[in-house]
Amino acid sequence: MDLQKLSAFVCVAKWRSFTKASAELFISQPALSKKISDFEKELGAILFVRDNRTVELTEAGQLLYSEAPVLLRYGDELEGKVRALGENPNSRLTIGCTGIEYGRLSRTLYGFHQAHPEISLTLHRYTAAEIRSHICGNMLDIAFQTRFELENESDVSGIPFDRDELAVVVSKFHPLAGEREISMEQLRGETYIGIQPTSDHVPFVRMIDMLEKTGYSPEGIAIASTVDELVISVSCGLAIGHLFSQTRDVYGGMISYLRTRDCSIQLEVDMVWNNGNKNKAKKLLIDYVKEENSKRGRF
Repeated sequence: MDLQKLSAFVCVAKWRSFTKASAELFISQPALSKKISDFEKELGAILFVRDNRTVELTEAGQLLYSEAPVLLRYGDELEGKVRALGENPNSRLTIGCTGIEYGRLSRTLYGFHQAHPEISLTLHRYTAAEIRSHICGNMLDIAFQTRFELENESDVSGIPFDRDELAVVVSKFHPLAGEREISMEQLRGETYIGIQPTSDHVPFVRMIDMLEKTGYSPEGIAIASTVDELVISVSCGLAIGHLFSQTRDVYGGMISYLRTRDCSIQLEVDMVWNNGNKNKAKKLLIDYVKEENSKRGRF
C-alpha cells in the first residue's frame, strides 16, 4: 500500500472535500483526484461517493479511514527504524534462544544492555531446528544452543555460555513430588515424555540412550513438540520428563523438580554465531560474555 496515497486519502476524508484537501497538501485538485483514483484502482474498491457538492465515504472508505492512522503511524516508526539502522548498521543485535538458557541469559543480556545502551537487542525464541537454520543462514547475529546441536557446522563458531544439570520433572500431585532426591528405579513404569529430535533443544534419542544406562524402563514414551507442551503434560500427570534445573524459575509453579542419585546428566549451552556475520556489535557481546566467564571462573 502506497503510504503517500493513503495520506492523501486521509486528508480528503477528513475534510470531505477535494478542494480543502488539495490546499492542505499543496497540490492541484486534478492531481489529487488522480492520486485518489489510482489508489482506488490499486485497492480494487471505491472509497468516495462524489457529486458536485459533497464527498462521502463508502463502506470501504469508512473502514480504511478508521484503520489508516495505525498504518501511517507504523509506517513512520518503521521508516525511522530503517533510517537509524542505515545510518548505523552495527547498533542492533538479533538474538535467538530456545528457552533453556533463561537463568544466565536474563542476567547476561540485562548486564550487557546496561553496559551498552546504544545497542538495540531483539530476542526471539525458536526451536533448535530453527536456530540451526537461522544461524547457518546468517539470519541471527547470536544464538544460544546446546553444544551438540551445531557441533558439526563448519561455518559456525561459539564459546561456552552455561552448564546445567537435568532434573526429573513430575506433576505437583505426584507421590514423589515432595522428595528431595530419588532414583530412576522409583519411576519405573511411568510414561516418559521428551522433546522431538528435530524441534527443540534436547534430542529425544540421545536422552533415551542416557536413561537406558541407568536401567530405567518407561511404561511408554510420549513426544512433545515444545518445552511448554512437555510441561503441560507433566503438570497434568500424563508423564514424567527431564528439564534443565535452571528452568525451575520459569516452570517451578507448575511442576516439581527432583534430583536423581543414579542419573546425573549435564548439558552445556554455547553462545554461537555465523563466521560470515559482519555485525560489529556482535564482538561486543562476545567480549562481554568472555569477561563474565573469566570473572566467575566459568569453563
